Amino acid sequence: MKLIAITVLQLILLQLCIAQTTANPAFSTEIYFEFGKYDIRPEADSSLGNILNFIKDKENFKLKITAHTDSIGTLANNMRLSERRAQSVKDYLVKNGIAATQISTEHFGEKKPISDNSTEDGRQQNRRATIEVLLNKSMVIIEGTVTDEKTGKPLVADIIFRSKTSIDSLRTGPDGRFKTTVLAGTVVGIDAFANCHFSKTEMVKAMLNMPKVSLSLKPAEQGAILDIENLYFVGNQPIILESSKPELPKILRFLRQNPAMKIEIAGHVNLPNNPPVSESAWEFKLSQDRAKTVYNYLLENGIPAERISWKGYGNHEMRFPHASTEAEQAMNRRVEMRVLEGGCD
Repeated sequence: MKLIAITVLQLILLQLCIAQTTANPAFSTEIYFEFGKYDIRPEADSSLGNILNFIKDKENFKLKITAHTDSIGTLANNMRLSERRAQSVKDYLVKNGIAATQISTEHFGEKKPISDNSTEDGRQQNRRATIEVLLNKSMVIIEGTVTDEKTGKPLVADIIFRSKTSIDSLRTGPDGRFKTTVLAGTVVGIDAFANCHFSKTEMVKAMLNMPKVSLSLKPAEQGAILDIENLYFVGNQPIILESSKPELPKILRFLRQNPAMKIEIAGHVNLPNNPPVSESAWEFKLSQDRAKTVYNYLLENGIPAERISWKGYGNHEMRFPHASTEAEQAMNRRVEMRVLEGGCD
């Protein structure tokens, strides 16, 4: 019973810890001392000045000072000497406007040499103090649910979290819920993949007390159509923009996750206030070539030809035949996935 109570308490604490804090070294420098002394040498001003310049526009930071000696002398004396060296650096920084509460110190005497103490050059390298800038960054919990767009029921789904510096993944439980922790301020792309459903992506910025993310996936039934979002081409060309290439693996994963499905890649162009162009017109050919570009990618990445086809529609199926805004025009120049066979009805 006692073990259960502790577990429940831990769960409660986890829910309350919406944000945590972590410190990451962002900048560091070293200064060196004369034998047996702890006075800061004039040439150290440049290194310490670099620290002060780095933090002048920072608010949420800490400074960590670690000080050392060479091996000449007793262990006790060297420990006291390194402590005085750390204090000298701290005093210098406080004198230059840094709050003492933002500075921590450690001293190790001769215990952590970085060079050979048998030479004067090596001993000089060991008579040092290292100053590190630690930037405090809040950690934020992102959580949400994945549901079926038609029924509203939760879905078991694979979730991929993408940022500029990292990628992570997890699978939801039967309740469709997911949770992860990221640095506050990070822009995260959340991709959701579930069997018999089109994938969906949501871009969020991780903030304290942010609302839960809701991902509603459209069932991939026979006859269902889905725009391939964020897939953009070079103007009047069938070349996919570099920024849009990450969308292609999502289509590939969708087809691999639903191996019985056959789809058509449908290309469209924007040509409002005009009659439907003929199949010989360059605009019609552009819609074909853009669809075929996606088709070729899937073919090259192992999707059998009998499962995929492509077709261009020119401006025959514009959603806004008289488009007047960029948003309307963008919806006209789209590429779609159309489920032909094997949809999960």
